[in-house]
Amino acid sequence: MTGQHAFRTVTAEELAIAWPRAALVDVRSRVEHATAHVPGSLNIPLDELPSRLADLPNSTIYLLCGSGKRSSQAARILSDRGYQTVNVAGGITEWYRAGHPVTYQQAAEDQPPGARSRVVTGLLHLFRRPFHRKTT
Repeated sequence: MTGQHAFRTVTAEELAIAWPRAALVDVRSRVEHATAHVPGSLNIPLDELPSRLADLPNSTIYLLCGSGKRSSQAARILSDRGYQTVNVAGGITEWYRAGHPVTYQQAAEDQPPGARSRVVTGLLHLFRRPFHRKTT
């Protein structure tokens, strides 16, 4: 289906039904993944994806990023190459907001301090955004 971009999109709740059995690939940067990630996810940054096809699982691949934008790009790239892909809408942000497990680690010490603080600040900002709920 070259050029068709045939992939499914699921919510964090739908991923939770398949997780942890689902092959989950996180396409965020290494620093983002090291700071906070879904347990069991494989980190292959989006810009490395074309050169790391051999690292992909031989099954349906669930793709996750921070919000769903990079993972939808990854889904297009992989579906055009014949992979069965599923984009996770809302990414790790919605996964976290839905109360699903996230593993937190400090960024590697060899990362510049500014890069670490930008990632941590960005994640905290995403995770602390207020929910928009309908009121009756």
